[in-house]
Amino acid sequence: MRHLLRARMLLPIGAIAASFLGCNTAAVLAPPPPLRAASASNLAIDVEFAEPLDKAYAQDASHYLVYPTDGSGSPAAVLQAALIDTLYGRVVRLSLQDPAQGFLPDSTDYTIQTSGVITLAGKSTGARSVEIRTGLNYDTPMQSLLTLHCNSCHGPVRVDGSYRTDSYGALFDPGTSPTPNVIAGDPNCLLVVKTKPSNSMFRVGGLTFLDSEIIHNWVVSYQARP
Repeated sequence: MRHLLRARMLLPIGAIAASFLGCNTAAVLAPPPPLRAASASNLAIDVEFAEPLDKAYAQDASHYLVYPTDGSGSPAAVLQAALIDTLYGRVVRLSLQDPAQGFLPDSTDYTIQTSGVITLAGKSTGARSVEIRTGLNYDTPMQSLLTLHCNSCHGPVRVDGSYRTDSYGALFDPGTSPTPNVIAGDPNCLLVVKTKPSNSMFRVGGLTFLDSEIIHNWVVSYQARP
């Protein structure tokens, strides 16, 4: 219950902080949780640690376990673990295969457990776990992500670049460029490009590497679905 209350509190606090800081300053957010995760596709999950990781340990698939939270099925086979985070060294992509159907079923609760992954500083991350619902939708988790990181500069109070991020429909509208902010399936649409680690909106919005991947994967892997 405490974790749920804390998660509910983070979103408005982050949004308020961003509004005070303005859109030319990186947002100040709460310290990262020990473990976060999100679907990358129906065959992969991205896992984000709070600390930079030793590459050899991070890419050892034996350190990860992925299974249905309700215990109704067998654990998914972790075929490969790849450290994909070129900025902080914190995000590992797990390539998975469900023993029954070869892919992870959509909109299903899974638990990801990690054990003994070593940080870049040489310390063990110990045992950690996080629960996710497979798939990416606007309702979950995109709406919360955009509210926390983007809406203070692209919402009803400010509309930088004439782009809005505070509703599903507004994401598909054009702004100062005739190109819509979001084009389903297009990795080169503005929302994806502007929130990459190499671009300014990544810093201004206080995004992590995983946040950037979630945006990309929602648009590309999940066709920007509602």
